[in-house]
Formats: sequence, C-alpha cells, structure tokens
Amino acid sequence: MSAHTELRGGNRRTAAILDFGIAATRSGWSLVALCLAYVLAALCLQPERYLHLAQSYAKPFIFFLPALLAAGLGVAALAFARPAPTRFMRDMLRQRWLGAAPVILLFFLGITAFTAFRIAIPEIVPFYADRMLAELDLWLYGADPWTWAHSVVPEPVSAVIFVGYGYGWLVQWFGTLLFVAFWNDPARRLRYLWAFALTTILCGTVLATLLSSTGPILHDQFYGGDRFAALHAALARNGLAASVHLYANYLLAVYESGRPELGGGISAMPSMHVAFATLNAFFLSGFGRRWAVAGWSFAALILFGSVYTGWHYAVDGYLSILVVSVLWYLTGRFVLPQASPATAGMGLQLPEPAPPSGALAAPVICEVIGLQEDLGGNVPFLVQLEDHIQGKSALSVQHLGCPGR
Repeated sequence: MSAHTELRGGNRRTAAILDFGIAATRSGWSLVALCLAYVLAALCLQPERYLHLAQSYAKPFIFFLPALLAAGLGVAALAFARPAPTRFMRDMLRQRWLGAAPVILLFFLGITAFTAFRIAIPEIVPFYADRMLAELDLWLYGADPWTWAHSVVPEPVSAVIFVGYGYGWLVQWFGTLLFVAFWNDPARRLRYLWAFALTTILCGTVLATLLSSTGPILHDQFYGGDRFAALHAALARNGLAASVHLYANYLLAVYESGRPELGGGISAMPSMHVAFATLNAFFLSGFGRRWAVAGWSFAALILFGSVYTGWHYAVDGYLSILVVSVLWYLTGRFVLPQASPATAGMGLQLPEPAPPSGALAAPVICEVIGLQEDLGGNVPFLVQLEDHIQGKSALSVQHLGCPGR
C-alpha cells in the first residue's frame, strides 16, 4: 500500500511512502502467521520462561537498535546521498518506518521464542548426539578438525577469528536483518525474510532438538571423560580465547541453575552461526561480485571459527550450509515468483550514487521523471534525487530530450 505526493491547487502535498511490506501480500501474511505460530508455541510451552526472556532481551534490544540503525543509515547515506546525508536519513526513516516496524517486532518476538525453545532442548530430547558427531568428524578427517585448525593459525592471527565469530557475526546477523527491514525491494525482501524465518525454525529449533548435542567445548562436562581435554588445553594457552571460556562457563551455569537467561541454551548441531552467515552470503551475492566475495569470505571465516573455537563439530556447519542452500533455492523458486507480481509498483529501489558528469546524469533524470509520472505524482524521495542529479550535471530537464516527454 503506497501513498504518493500529489499536486493540488498548485501546492505540493507530501505523504510518506507507506509500504507495509510483509503484510501486503498473501505470501507475506503467511509468513506473519508462521512467525506468530512459532512465538505462540514457545509461549504455550513455558509462559513464565518466555515472558522472563522477553524482559531480558528488551533492554539490550532498545540499546543496540538505535545504534545499529544510525550506523546502517549513515553508511547508506554516504553511498547514495553524500551531499545531503542527514536529509537522506531523515527521509528514509519517515518513508520506511511503517514497513520496518513489523519486521523488527517479529524479530524481537522470534528471537525470544528461539531462546525459549533452545533452553528446552535437553528437557525434550536429552543430549545424545555428540559421540556420533565426534566420530563422524574423526572419520572424515582422520583426526579432530580442531587440531588441524589450530595448527594452521598462529595465536596472533586467531584474534581475527575470535572477534569475527563473536562481535562480527552479531553485527552482520542483526545488521543485515535491519537493512532488509528498511529495504524497499518488496519481492527480494520477502524472500529473505522467509528464508530467515525458516532457517530459525528448521535449523535452530527442529533439527537442533532432533540432533540434541552440546558441542566439543562442553562435551566432557556432560558425557564425562577427557575426549576434548586437549582442546581446552589449547584454548587455555591462547590468551585471546578468554571469551570462549567465559561464555561456555556462562551457558553451563545457566543450564545448571535452570534459569531462563539472555543468550542461554546449549545446542551445537546444526550451527546457527554458519547457517546465518551462509544465508547472508547468498543474499549479498545478489548485489554483485564484490559483495558476494565479501559475504562468502565471511561465511568461510565463521565456518572455520566454529571449529577453531570448539563450539561446533565440522559436520555441524556442513549440515547448516546444506539446509540453508535448500531453503534459499526453495524461497527463490516459490516465494520470489509469487511476491514479484503481487508487489509490482509497491516499492522504489534505493537510488544509485549520483553520476559525476552531465552525460551520465541525463538518462538517470529521464528515468526519475518517468518513474514519477508512472507513480502518478512527485514522490519526495525522487524529487530530491532529481534535484541532486541536476545540480551535479548543470543540465536543465527541458534540454535533456527525454523520450516521449
């Protein structure tokens, strides 16, 4: 649903572009229904646990959301509207907040449900799969994969792994979702959100419950023995690995206390770090070769880091890649074709950076003028883009010779 600027009585009447996105098509409503059913199931399973987790997530969510939003819009403003970045950010918030708000709200409710289910995994299916997964790793590589990972990466370089696997992954995970929430490409936006939701539900809840496991870092605490004592010794010798020990101890303490806490829950198979890094790599590949290289390089770092840190068996990541690849194909096969005609004309693509010369600017202005006429009015965002390009090119619209104008 959109409302555009119109001219009445010689006065310009401005209205924001209202794009409710996920609530505008049948596929979108189905996605909303799926997410709400997932949330409702978690709420019914343990109401007190879910509500406690919602309160725990609310504080960091409120703190980090504005910071990431400002950073993301700032990067977009520098890329698309360098001469007036503040105006770009203000207009983007005004035009897109109605489309972004439901996505952000569903993400908050969904991550709370995800944690509630994750904490409940050993209550539903006690941990059992680690010995099988460890043996499968051993059969594939002839040795535990973490030993090879530690042998090829010197300690100083491991800082990249720990920072990327921890903070870098969080920023990419939430930052990409935030970008998609404000993105004005309804069809591809809906495809990503479907893939994101299915990855969370199938990998993070269904498969994680069926393949209930702790991972190498917590294997000995739950199964006894010293199967991964060498891994703990290797991490203890690395002064940069303190964050791994701290979080592992935190998870163990939360498990033993039975309290539903922020970021709690133990699950290794499949790896959600690898799953979302793979999903984002597929998504970024749609923006060109450089973005594809960046996305898949980061996904490779996360896969390697999942083994290096001891959080996962190698096969945890392999299953994640397989499942997400299938989900991305299926959403492209079924969601994208349905969403494209249903959302035709609903959204406007973010503009490309203004060209530096009049020769390049002329056809761009023609496209802007044509798009405005097709939309039936002067859209504020396009008016600003047109004015900006004309200022750069020192051309008059009357002398551009736009076809059919």
